[in-house]
Amino acid sequence: MQPIASRRAVEEENWGYGKLRGVNMRCNHISNRTLRQSAEFSHESIEERQNIIIRRNKLANKMLKKIGRNDPCPCGSGIKYKRCCLNNKSVTINKTTSKSEGPVVSRLAIMRFEQKLTDNPKQLENVTKETEKYFNRTDISFKDFILQNWNLNKVRKMSTSEIIEKLQSLHIDFEIEQFKEQAQDYISAIQLSEDLYYTQNFHAKVQDEDFIWLAIIELWNRIIPERCNMEMIDDLMQEGYEDIGKNNYRDGMEKWEKAWNMIRIIVPSNLKSIRAADEFIPHLTQSIFNWCQDFEMESGNAGSEDGSFYVKRIKYCQDFCRTFPSSDESIIHNMLKAEAESYAALGDIETADKLFQELTTKFPDNVWGYIGWGDMYRYLKPDSRISGNYDKAEEKYRLGLARCNTEIDVINERLDDLEKKEALYPGDGRPQCLLRVND
Repeated sequence: MQPIASRRAVEEENWGYGKLRGVNMRCNHISNRTLRQSAEFSHESIEERQNIIIRRNKLANKMLKKIGRNDPCPCGSGIKYKRCCLNNKSVTINKTTSKSEGPVVSRLAIMRFEQKLTDNPKQLENVTKETEKYFNRTDISFKDFILQNWNLNKVRKMSTSEIIEKLQSLHIDFEIEQFKEQAQDYISAIQLSEDLYYTQNFHAKVQDEDFIWLAIIELWNRIIPERCNMEMIDDLMQEGYEDIGKNNYRDGMEKWEKAWNMIRIIVPSNLKSIRAADEFIPHLTQSIFNWCQDFEMESGNAGSEDGSFYVKRIKYCQDFCRTFPSSDESIIHNMLKAEAESYAALGDIETADKLFQELTTKFPDNVWGYIGWGDMYRYLKPDSRISGNYDKAEEKYRLGLARCNTEIDVINERLDDLEKKEALYPGDGRPQCLLRVND
């Protein structure tokens, strides 16, 4: 499927989407905008929200297949769809099965990249120098091109009345009560703008066309903040990444918890895998598939500093497995393993041992379950007065050696480490040598 969410290509051939995307892929980090604090996730009941989702489902199929007029043409030209194949009825475009080559960069991701450059003059200068080595254009520099573009920070500085007046100056008909009604059947402000505002007979300069979809995102946040959408999820995800990058786990985890709750509200209950959720909400800066695994991992990192995060990690892993039970086995395995590890970190070894037993029974060929089980006895010390149980650790490691055929070198490394510990502490009852099992 060719996702519709991509930052617009500029009008001139020299700055097509593909080239701008190449610049974006050279950036190591995509910055995140400041989350509007008043936009809280909806407190309506799950049942009530799911009833709304039933109406949205009919729109979802259309949403997943439709290509926005301001998105790159799927023919691969790098030109906007509206300037390329939109009106060419002789061109057949497969919107459901075409696949892009390499990573897909969403419209939101490239907007965030440009926004980061705008907010960081030094980085903008550096990127401009690098970019102009490859793309030669005489009428405008890359720096000026970035600075003249609209982004959410620019729109956010405007009052609501100023945003609406700007839309009206572009001959966009916008009325607040009508907008509230329109949003009832959408989970994306971008898609709403494509369907109901870009289809109007608007008059806008090239540099103002992006203002329309950015304005609809911001107006949604201000007018109906209680109704979550995919752009709000994206904001929370990216803000969380930024907080965690600064070791601010408390704020980062709080935002990610809100994002997770929004995902469970928006994604229909009949979609049972995280890949299906990604197909339903396909235009985020980070895929839900990757983010969900980052959420589990960073919850563990946060728990090492504050044990309360281990409790939240347990709940998250349980909710994930109940919500998306048909997800890839590797993800389900990691979630169940993280749950067991969290109980162990909290000192509940009995529960953790039971969960590891269930995990290795469910996934007998996955070596990492046994490694986690053995590590619990070898490395985890919830109480500093309790030393590692090397006999138990060896037992679990060797169980993995007996059952698994791949990655056993990792277990052998664990056994080697136990042997070294025995050499340092020979009086703890351990045998003088642990036989290493060859690959």
